[in-house]
Amino acid sequence: MDETRAMIPLERAWALLDEALSGRTPASEIIPVRSARGRLLASDQHTRLDLPPFDKSAMDGYAVRADDERDTYRLLATVRAGQVPSVALVPGTAVKVMTGAPVPEGTGKVIMREFTEEDAETVRVLRHDDVGNLCLRGEDMKVGDRVLPAGCRLDALDLANLVSCGLTRVPVTLPIELAVLSTGDEIVDDPACLAPGKIMNANGPMLAHLAAKHGFDVVGERRIADDLDETVSALGEALEAAEMVVVSGGVSVGDFDHVLEAFERLGLAVAFSRVAVKPGKPTVFATRGEKVVFGLPGNPVSVCLMFHLFVLRAARRLRGVPAVLRLGRRVLASNFARRKAERRGFAPVRLTDEGDVEPLPYHGSAHLMSLSRADGFLSVPIGVREVPAGETVDFLDLREPYQ
Repeated sequence: MDETRAMIPLERAWALLDEALSGRTPASEIIPVRSARGRLLASDQHTRLDLPPFDKSAMDGYAVRADDERDTYRLLATVRAGQVPSVALVPGTAVKVMTGAPVPEGTGKVIMREFTEEDAETVRVLRHDDVGNLCLRGEDMKVGDRVLPAGCRLDALDLANLVSCGLTRVPVTLPIELAVLSTGDEIVDDPACLAPGKIMNANGPMLAHLAAKHGFDVVGERRIADDLDETVSALGEALEAAEMVVVSGGVSVGDFDHVLEAFERLGLAVAFSRVAVKPGKPTVFATRGEKVVFGLPGNPVSVCLMFHLFVLRAARRLRGVPAVLRLGRRVLASNFARRKAERRGFAPVRLTDEGDVEPLPYHGSAHLMSLSRADGFLSVPIGVREVPAGETVDFLDLREPYQ
């Protein structure tokens, strides 16, 4: 059977996607760090500075030599943060230092201010201890150490780390321009249009907001009927407007499923159309030139899962950053069972207070409410129908699905 029509393992589908997107020149730009929140790093970043950049005091106190423990010291000077010491320590002397201030050469420790009494020219020590109260140059990071890896989505703490390491401009990937199409005569956007047989269009908003969360530039979101000509027209317009198009629904073999035929009419090269995953079997991946198109199933749990397994992977491949799925290992909190095991299974789970995974009540891929309470998916290999509580299992964390 033609592989584009056969049901293939998830790993094979990933390989076909990677092969189709290999050799492309990643699109990136260099921007100020202050403007980079939410963007993906295009390359590893390495510190230009030692951190700390000098030996400094961890608190307000008095810098003394390491081999010079006594009850009273002659006070030489005061150094505040931002100043450089202008005197050197000799036996019997101390320098008053503020938190974060550079310490004089030869400092062995800083005596906490709370353990001293000071007059105009001397400082008396009420208690010595063995704590150095020093932050030594380079103890956190040394010049050339990696700060953040390529593919990291930058948050506030990442930006702070980059700036502290002397990095004020960074290369980031350009956002993927994405168009979202939701197919189906049964879906409506307005509750006033609901009637017997009609349901609300949840896939379109979900895909648009998932994409925005992961840094895509969503250039359009549209609902289309189960009509071949309309599907061809809408998909053609989306291909003109966006680098990537995601279609939900209409990808199976029903009488009114027109997506695959629309792909053919528009000259798209289909790499695969069925994946041995539950839910999400009728997932289609296709390309035309530099354009990338996905046809996802119509049920929302399938849409969410396939977005994380394939759409995010493709986006990362297009931008030249690592696309390694983060499948963590967690203990299963209660028994899990399924009726069939011919496909790799994914089921919504929540994290317990102990960090284990607890399967949620789940009635199938249309059960969106189950997904709304989930932290991620339990992954069950082909051939496995039951997993007892206490076993260690694969867990896909939806908060950060890629390494």
